[in-house]
Amino acid sequence: MPSNSFDRYLEKTRTLADINAAIAVLSWDQETYMPHGAAVARAEQIATLSTLSHQMTVADEYRAILDEVKVDAANGLLEEWEKAAVRESVREFEQASKLPEDHVRDFARAQSLAQHAWKEARDRSDFSIFADSLAHLVQLKRREAELFGYDENIYDALIDLYEPGMTVAQLRPVFQRLMEGTRVILARIRESGAEVSNDLLTRKFDPEKQISFAKETVAKLGFDFRTGRVDLSAHPFCTSFAPSDVRLTTRVFSNDLRSCLFGLIHEAGHGMYEQGIDARFVRTPLASGTSMGIHESQSLFWENMIGRSERFWQWAFPKLQNQFPESLAGATPSDFFRAINVVQPSFIRIEADEMTYNLHIIIRFEIENALINGEIEVADIPALWNRKMEEYLGIVPKNDAEGCLQDIHWSFGGFGYFPSYTLGKLYAAMFYDQAKKDLPGLEDEIASGEFGRLLGWLRANIHQHGKAKRSAELATAICGKLLTEEPFLAYMTAKVEKVYGLGELAGNDVAAESAPAGA
Repeated sequence: MPSNSFDRYLEKTRTLADINAAIAVLSWDQETYMPHGAAVARAEQIATLSTLSHQMTVADEYRAILDEVKVDAANGLLEEWEKAAVRESVREFEQASKLPEDHVRDFARAQSLAQHAWKEARDRSDFSIFADSLAHLVQLKRREAELFGYDENIYDALIDLYEPGMTVAQLRPVFQRLMEGTRVILARIRESGAEVSNDLLTRKFDPEKQISFAKETVAKLGFDFRTGRVDLSAHPFCTSFAPSDVRLTTRVFSNDLRSCLFGLIHEAGHGMYEQGIDARFVRTPLASGTSMGIHESQSLFWENMIGRSERFWQWAFPKLQNQFPESLAGATPSDFFRAINVVQPSFIRIEADEMTYNLHIIIRFEIENALINGEIEVADIPALWNRKMEEYLGIVPKNDAEGCLQDIHWSFGGFGYFPSYTLGKLYAAMFYDQAKKDLPGLEDEIASGEFGRLLGWLRANIHQHGKAKRSAELATAICGKLLTEEPFLAYMTAKVEKVYGLGELAGNDVAAESAPAGA
């Protein structure tokens, strides 16, 4: 028998979803088309809507409805997806009810103003312009973490917002094994003396043609432009107002082919996830990804496992060469494959190679942990950032723009978000291993530019479930095991061997004995 209380519950979740979608539209506009002088007014608009959303989420009326549907769920009156929606709403209610209304308004306003300050600071390469805004956000996030509560580490409360159940204690050993495996592979490359040039990527490439090729490529992969669009922004991102309205952004440089193309493939991975969510979940808490780690697995799956594979460029390179016949004259698909997979330390995270990328994440993870725990202050960040870059990557940024100001995440208070990127790499490698087992002939299809069966596999196993399943549940159902770094290190070993022409790397040296990490 249908649950009347669930119908009342849906009325509330749909209203909340619409308000939050309106906030997302304003935020998207802020990053793309908003006039420079509108920052203060936009901050107030977003603060008002955020406060309204919070008021509705913690209202006594909504609490009573949630109590009713929890009883219906316990009595077997709800379908499985309905139970999952109620579970997520209860989680959201419990989190929101711990935050005073003044905190929600202060944070929304501070967040919007900080994004404006970050843009100016980044443009001028001057951290001092952003420092006060960042310090205010850190203060608010520390307060928020205390209000949410935690068992061992205050930073855990913020990580949990993006990867439910994950903690610093779980992440540290995974990151340590990744660092050790990365160092082994980097040492083998150095010892071999092999060199691969990426000069092919830094010639002159017309920006309009870059955007055109990138859009054609993601459409071929499966991003549906009937329900999505692409714009430019200072930092690439994907936002979804509904599965039928998904927005991607990228950025473009005339002397670097990687940023626009791989940035858009990455964001299209997010976008295809959003477009594939079960239609029943629209305007409920299930209409988003399982976690940011799983969401990043989808963007990194397409960007790296597919977009940086040799098979992919057997199909795509002739089309790219046709677009840029002068810049790519005389080059082969193999040349291009090797160029886009050069392993070398770099300053910019989103343009780092697959392997050293994780070192960028570890740096941010360690700084955030220290910052939220009060072990360092905002003023310490530029110098600490540079020291860690030198220690882990052997390079020192020349200025703040290519150092601690390069990422947008802190400007919107996204502390705890960065670990999701590396978790996404690990999940992506696990999922790709399984996809190859489940889809015989997959790599031949990729070489022919056929991606429909692969997208269908992702839709069936990941996308359609939205937030109905947790990360560990998905990983176990798909791969038969919990999160592990071992497939990623094996994948990187094989790729490095091919790119650098190395002999077989010792697997036992590269992939340290792996222990699962549940999320």
